[in-house]
Amino acid sequence: MKISNLNLQKTKIVCTIGPSSESIEIIKDLLNAGMNVARINLSHGENKDHKKIISNLREASNSLNKSLPILADLPGPKYRVGIIPNNFLNTNKNDLLSFECDESTDTTDIKIWPSGLHNDVQIGAILLVDDGAVELEVTEIQKTKIITKVNLPGKISSNKAVVARGFPSMLDYFTEETQNALDFVIANDIDYIGLSYVRNSEDIKRVKSKIGSKNLKIISKIELQTALDNLEDIIDCSDSIMVARGDLGVHLPISQVPAAQKFIINSSNKKGKEVITATQMLESMTDNPQPTRAESTDVHNAVLDGSDAIMLSGETSIGNYPVRAVEFMREISKIAENDINHNNLRNKRLKHVDSSSSNIIDELIAHGAANIAEQLDAKLIIAFTESGSTAARLAAYRPSQIVIALSPDKKASINLGLRWGVNAIKTDGFDQIEKMFTFAENLVKKENLASEGDTIVVVAGLPIGYKGNTNLIRVININ
Repeated sequence: MKISNLNLQKTKIVCTIGPSSESIEIIKDLLNAGMNVARINLSHGENKDHKKIISNLREASNSLNKSLPILADLPGPKYRVGIIPNNFLNTNKNDLLSFECDESTDTTDIKIWPSGLHNDVQIGAILLVDDGAVELEVTEIQKTKIITKVNLPGKISSNKAVVARGFPSMLDYFTEETQNALDFVIANDIDYIGLSYVRNSEDIKRVKSKIGSKNLKIISKIELQTALDNLEDIIDCSDSIMVARGDLGVHLPISQVPAAQKFIINSSNKKGKEVITATQMLESMTDNPQPTRAESTDVHNAVLDGSDAIMLSGETSIGNYPVRAVEFMREISKIAENDINHNNLRNKRLKHVDSSSSNIIDELIAHGAANIAEQLDAKLIIAFTESGSTAARLAAYRPSQIVIALSPDKKASINLGLRWGVNAIKTDGFDQIEKMFTFAENLVKKENLASEGDTIVVVAGLPIGYKGNTNLIRVININ
């Protein structure tokens, strides 16, 4: 793979794929515009439709010779409105609505599935339907039936999510819907899974036990107060973290979401874990050809705060301007990258590295390489890596330079798909360290990434061919 086929960008862009973007041609346009990871939401649509999208994603990326990891969101333990006649119900303020919370009960009342919501709430609880589009207050509980009063009217549609603010769900994490989605992910060789409604590390461990030995990266979506309470353990147990602001703004007062976002990003940066900021980043571009000033500022600040990746949802899945949305996202993030305080992020990470860790040498080498590159004003950093771990460690220390990861393992480029500042290339393996250095120098000259007189920093591990071993830094002056 040639470097020229890569998006040499630092902040990664995740695009949700849907009706507006599922064709091969549009996917190609998204890739050329700056998409790094494609997301499909398994909460919506049927498996046959998801399979078609996956096929199109792989055909488009292969035709452009570009790596494109696929992220699939699992539904998670979420209550939903059952089937409503004509698929929707218009409500008025102070209307009384009755919901049956036992799926097996034969009733004309609107059903909530899976069964059990009546056990999770009490009189006075606030129910939010469709991310707060409709607000209901529980006035009475009759065995498995909930009587509610409409506080904030709107349209209630079939299958929309129902959330009881302040009342954590007692549902088992593996609802039938979630298990079926996980089976689909495993069967279709997906790269990342997004875990919705994670409450604690035990939820993640249960998913891992079902995945087994498959190389499937876990992204834990932080949406609940309980997840914030258990954030450190969740980060430790996950490969990546997502600031899922949509549901977070339902379970928390919206005024608290900005502080929660900063807390999640900061905590992930300290642990050296990838973090994605998501939801409504350029929401107005669902219908309009350019974002608002506030949205532009939001994206800029998410990058400054330390996001590895930023995500588009409706903007690319159902929006009228999916490619323009990616172009704007990339443009805004590139400008923001110029204002990043790299030293601050780098030192924050080092401060929280356990000095007794078995990986302490690897961590110090990665930190040292980023510092050296900064002080020498190096053109870029080359990381020779077997599994991707060397490049991932480098990225956690937020070097100012682009990191080119060279690996004989094709999967490494997938593993690094969300890593800030890292662009991966599959290479042949090496048997001598000097051959690696010569290859690095020739590559950057051939691709015009460095010129005579420039400096590059090379990071590798000895002995050659061993995974998870970062212990060597070489500074090369290009001749």
